[in-house]
Amino acid sequence: MRVISSGGFVKYLKLDTYEEAIEKINDSLSFNPKKEKVALADCLGRVTAEDIISPIDVPDFPKSQMDGYAVRSEDTFNASESSPVKLRIVEKIDAGSSPKVSIEGGICSYVATGAPVPNGADSVVMIENTQLEDGAIVITRGLAPGENVMKKGFDIKKGNPGLSKNTIISPRMVGLLSGLGIEIVTVYKKPKIGIFSTGNEIILPGDALEYGKTYDVNSFYISSKLRKIGCDTLLLGIARDTKEDIFSKLNEAKDCDMIILSAGASKGERDFVEEAIKIFGELIIHGISIKPGKPTLVGLKEEKLIFGLPGHPTSSFVIFNVLVMPFIYRILGLEKYLEIKKLVSGERIYSTKGRKDFLPVMINGNTVNSVFRGSGAISSFLKAEGVAIISETTEYVDKGEELEVIILED
Repeated sequence: MRVISSGGFVKYLKLDTYEEAIEKINDSLSFNPKKEKVALADCLGRVTAEDIISPIDVPDFPKSQMDGYAVRSEDTFNASESSPVKLRIVEKIDAGSSPKVSIEGGICSYVATGAPVPNGADSVVMIENTQLEDGAIVITRGLAPGENVMKKGFDIKKGNPGLSKNTIISPRMVGLLSGLGIEIVTVYKKPKIGIFSTGNEIILPGDALEYGKTYDVNSFYISSKLRKIGCDTLLLGIARDTKEDIFSKLNEAKDCDMIILSAGASKGERDFVEEAIKIFGELIIHGISIKPGKPTLVGLKEEKLIFGLPGHPTSSFVIFNVLVMPFIYRILGLEKYLEIKKLVSGERIYSTKGRKDFLPVMINGNTVNSVFRGSGAISSFLKAEGVAIISETTEYVDKGEELEVIILED
């Protein structure tokens, strides 16, 4: 909650803590992403919406693991240099063909690598360990049962999970699914995120840079990261500092699964974002006890979140990664959380007591150093590899002290 003082300054009467903000958002939504079926060729990078069960054994037949001869191991047990075993060749079996003769005592079949091992045989003797002699092979050492044979279902058994639910499908996994003969995959629908910036001073890349104007950084960074992890994005451009223009942009994004906008949330009498969100939907958070990001807004419209981030690039970058990303994972269908590690500060870092600090840092081994050069700096987030968390009760973290760091993916 906030009020405007007689001097025109914004005062926040009650700020949510970071933990309270997360809890409020969690309590506001059910997070049940929709499912759809896609072709195997189109499933890369998508998230599985159910366990994918193998419909077949892999391999689906006992398979020779090398070029050689399929034999009964018991026929070779007494083979030695002084007392070799001779087995007559009855068939040649290439990969992709089916055996026609079952193996009995005294006979064998040639098998290529990957070819089915015929019934009756339980081992394959390597071709280089045999000698050919009048349509037969001579073996001088015994074989163990199962030697050089991959049993049916050894790799993957029919009915076992091939991929678990809530898995991002990688190129290797596409290969796995193909190997299981799966043509259609059930995945979560890609969430569509509407994105825009607000501010009379913000312009788009390509526009002439007039004095006092600033190119839009936030929309393009956020859109790029979301597209990289599997979201569709709708870039809506710039909303000027009027309640009507901001509402118009919100309305353009009404069919999106989430809306993210930046700037405008701490500009006093020019702040029309709050009013526009209240008209468009419901405001559930205005102000969080964190640095940066104190003026962050969170709204709700028919089970869809609206995030109003700070306008300064580094502030927007930090809040997007520590507050918005956990809920992006949720609407993607991922059971994924922020990765947090305990590292050591490489310098004394001062903090604002009474607010939780999120500081962009560079990581060198187990040591971190601040890369913060001001909320409006672009280079701060370009160099950031993590975000250090400093509690609201801490005035400073000394060099060599341990602190928690959120590891950034990109």
